[in-house]
Amino acid sequence: MNVNGNKAVQTLRKMLLSFRPDVYEKIKSGVKIFEHRRNFPDEPIMAYMYVSSPVKAITGVVYLGKRHCLSDWMEVYKEDSNAVTRIKEYIEKYHYRYAMEIDRFQETSQISLDDLRENVPGFVAPQMYIYLDNTELLKYIEKNVIVYTNKIEHEHEEMCPQIVCIN
Repeated sequence: MNVNGNKAVQTLRKMLLSFRPDVYEKIKSGVKIFEHRRNFPDEPIMAYMYVSSPVKAITGVVYLGKRHCLSDWMEVYKEDSNAVTRIKEYIEKYHYRYAMEIDRFQETSQISLDDLRENVPGFVAPQMYIYLDNTELLKYIEKNVIVYTNKIEHEHEEMCPQIVCIN
């Protein structure tokens, strides 16, 4: 609470997060409810989504909530052999360590790689992610992107073994 007794509004850190086109489509369709990564900060994030080749553009925004450690899920879901098999595959084959809850997705107008390179000196598409807070890149994105009103939202109140490590 702040000094006035009101709940403090949490300011989300902003980043530019890279996605393969197939992963982007799963998020856009609402099928994918967790984003799995090798490394990721332990805080809620608002991320503009850069989709790699052949799209090569910013095409959406995703809000990521709670971070889960896959090794913790191994213990939590140890009674479900199918879940354990999937979790092991994500850890051993893909080297993922974390799953972040996808709270919300919204499609945006596109900002192409060419536009980014032309208008943001030194722009390089991120391999994983880059923070945008207080950068010229963030100013450019916010000035030039249109966030569409339709959105996909997920509630993560009930976790069950059937939904872990499936996409």
